[in-house]
Amino acid sequence: MPQYSIAITTFDKRFESFLVPLIIQIKNQRPNVEVIAMVNGPAQGEFDDGYRSKLLEFASKYPGVYPSIFPKFQSLAKMWNRGALTASQSHVLILNDDLELGADTTGCFFDGLEAAMSTNTKTFKINGSFSHFLLSKAELIEVGFFDERLLGLGEEDGDFFWRYYKKYGHEIASVDLPLITNVQSDLADEGYTKGIRTASKFNRDFIQSVKYKPSLLGGYRGMFDQKVTKVLEDEKQYPYESFYLENIKKL
Repeated sequence: MPQYSIAITTFDKRFESFLVPLIIQIKNQRPNVEVIAMVNGPAQGEFDDGYRSKLLEFASKYPGVYPSIFPKFQSLAKMWNRGALTASQSHVLILNDDLELGADTTGCFFDGLEAAMSTNTKTFKINGSFSHFLLSKAELIEVGFFDERLLGLGEEDGDFFWRYYKKYGHEIASVDLPLITNVQSDLADEGYTKGIRTASKFNRDFIQSVKYKPSLLGGYRGMFDQKVTKVLEDEKQYPYESFYLENIKKL
């Protein structure tokens, strides 16, 4: 049994074209891995019950596939947090749904991932991207969960990257792995205001105008456009998760 879970973020418009083939690829390569499908609801309108039925029917064909459905639109930060909280393993491979996981005569994507995990038990990006990254739940708790005040999509990775550096004094590592392709689909929910590509204007405004300010002296750039300092403190999210992990075996 792999010592990690997988959490995939998705929504209705990407079911047939992205989520279905991705889960098939995962289960062909690692049949026993736990997959948490974090399913977002619409920003406007009602959840499509036909999609819900197809999703649950598809998931039931495979062992260890657990859909978690939000009837209404939620932030990517919340979906990442809830995916990590739902996963039963100490490490979570978090994936966008618009990915292709390959295999060839030398092996498959997961062979490379597991080899990397044998020498690196920390959080790391894959091929420099947060479209696919391995998350240590222990580090997520220590750094602080992804900021759910970012109500849409975008900037949650840069904010976590910045706080990770401030916590540990080094940046999140990146591991180069073959046999994974990021399609980078622009197919998005139509019910929220966009900034850059599918990212939310709200999130960018919050980061640039509320949570951080430019600072050449003592600032740190990270993934942002310039050096900044944090001016808005973070609330402690999911404060009892560490208690749960420390005590659940006593239940």
